[in-house]
Amino acid sequence: MQHPRPHALIFDLDGLLVDSEPIWFEVEGGFLADLGHTWTRQEADACMGQGTPNTLRIWRERHGVDVDIERDTERIIDRMIARADGMKLQAGALSLLDRAKGENCRMAVASSSPRRLIEAVLEAKGIRSFFEVVVSAQEVPRPKPAPDVFVRAGELLDVPMKSCVVLEDTLAGTRAGIDAGARVIAVPSVPSAALNALATWVLHDLGEAIDVLFGDR
Repeated sequence: MQHPRPHALIFDLDGLLVDSEPIWFEVEGGFLADLGHTWTRQEADACMGQGTPNTLRIWRERHGVDVDIERDTERIIDRMIARADGMKLQAGALSLLDRAKGENCRMAVASSSPRRLIEAVLEAKGIRSFFEVVVSAQEVPRPKPAPDVFVRAGELLDVPMKSCVVLEDTLAGTRAGIDAGARVIAVPSVPSAALNALATWVLHDLGEAIDVLFGDR
């Protein structure tokens, strides 16, 4: 099946453009350990892509810890910003960004992270200039897996969602992109049959997306 070339690409950040998930696990795990509990890899994977406030709510419900969602989100984000330089760009990310720019394809970031973390990471990795639009899930009514953050990015780009391709690494984000009305390239951080069934394309890395999006097909 052939697909038209996209007018815009909307990228997730954590786990998709940058390899931040191990750092998230260390930072959140350390924060929860300070409260006397252990954060497991399985629990972290289940929360992936849904934002820090959601993680804190799960801690409160599952472990009974006394957390303040707004205050402790900011504390965790402070710790993540301090480690932004240590996040590596994912394989193929820079090549894809360069090619999309050369194709005059507009680009946005739409992430579950707060804006100040998004901006800090993009600046630390030297890729902020590629993106016309940055949207945080904290700026829309509902986080992923709701489609709001992608819909808002499309609105700010002034590009219909059917002409956008969302790039994601999580099930929650893939579902959000599909429900927004976009095609979705998934580069899974965690294997998921459900994600594979939803995504338009499932790839091993972002470099593979160059041919999918801009190659002769």
